[in-house]
Amino acid sequence: MGEQRKSFLEQVQSQIKSKEAKVFVSAELHHHLNKVKNYWLQKGISEDQAEEKAVTQMGNPISIGRNLNRIYRPKIDWVTLVLFVAALLLGFLPLLSQGYMSGNHFSMYKAIFVVLGGILALGLMFIDYRKMANKGWLFYLLGTLLLLFLTRHFNTFVDGQAVFKVGPLKMEGLMAIPFFLMAWAGFFQSNHFRMWQFLLLFVLSSYFFLQFSLTTLFIYVTMTFTMIWWSKLNKKKIAIVLRSGFALVAAWGIIRWMTVAYYQKQRLLSFINPYNSEEYFGLSKVHHLFMDAGWFGKHLLVDQMIPQANTNFVFLSFAYYYGWLFATILFLVLSLVVVRITFIAKRIGDSYTKLLLVGIMIIYTIQLVGHVGMIVGFFPMTNMSLPFISYGLMPVLLNAFLIGIVLSIYRRKDLLATNTLRGQQQ
Repeated sequence: MGEQRKSFLEQVQSQIKSKEAKVFVSAELHHHLNKVKNYWLQKGISEDQAEEKAVTQMGNPISIGRNLNRIYRPKIDWVTLVLFVAALLLGFLPLLSQGYMSGNHFSMYKAIFVVLGGILALGLMFIDYRKMANKGWLFYLLGTLLLLFLTRHFNTFVDGQAVFKVGPLKMEGLMAIPFFLMAWAGFFQSNHFRMWQFLLLFVLSSYFFLQFSLTTLFIYVTMTFTMIWWSKLNKKKIAIVLRSGFALVAAWGIIRWMTVAYYQKQRLLSFINPYNSEEYFGLSKVHHLFMDAGWFGKHLLVDQMIPQANTNFVFLSFAYYYGWLFATILFLVLSLVVVRITFIAKRIGDSYTKLLLVGIMIIYTIQLVGHVGMIVGFFPMTNMSLPFISYGLMPVLLNAFLIGIVLSIYRRKDLLATNTLRGQQQ
């Protein structure tokens, strides 16, 4: 590198605060300087003269550095951040309605879960997620090892699914979802990834997820199939795989029905015929309590015991004690997260980033729609958590991870936009 070019780049970088932006800007300026230099070389002048003209043509390095600092400075997605904080705070309301906010360990644990979720999301915002793009195999291995560990060492069952429990901490299959999100995004953005590799890896991971709960498996399968549809793989091959997959799931469902636990059959039967169900807390009871809530609820008067009011039926307890109005507000706040992710995804051209956002949106939406749909009668009873509201560390950390990746993407969106434009020009 010539001394004149080196001095020019150093003066530009001195005006840029972000380390990531400095590296990016240096590469971009090298690219532009080489283009201008080649232009002058074609005019027949010497290499030294061409280098000097290229640097001179760029202009004042201090002014350029200040302008680039304004353009490429890291951005904070305040909209997503405010929605995230609001959702975390709303998660305390079910505990308040149950009288758990004073003299009870639930409130202390909930506060700890919220703080850990906030730390995780904010920590991820400052990590450059793009460095994970070529580490798909590592994430797949970590996710598989985690599932294998939980399969071999679970020590209790919660709502019919195997978990490894240590004090208040529960480790479950849901913890592996983020690893496979990162793995599939890395695989699908690669031009060298093949369909047979996908089938082999997908069947293996699905088998491990099957050892836990159907809810977790459903989230995983839906996330993976949605991401592969947005991938670089051949759409005709994907369509064949999807049709074959649906046929296998249907056949498996028929066989599985013959061996499924009694309470799980009752949950499905209560959805098909809610008013002729023997289940202890079936769909008919849920529907009755939900309709009895009214617009303003029961004003914190606990006149009806709702089982699992802080977990599987948290939206029902929220609606019952605070009313349809506050339940609608809660649903809108949580839904705005989906809208925000969609808004960001539409402005991203990078394939890896778009795959991540698609996967994040699916994971989050399934939880939200599945939980609320269960309460209002659209879906069978499951152990689907409501994002940020359901009590428990793992659901909070899972969704905090998703928000953290979204914040990390938004923080670097201007660098992504320029990279995409340069790729199209080349």
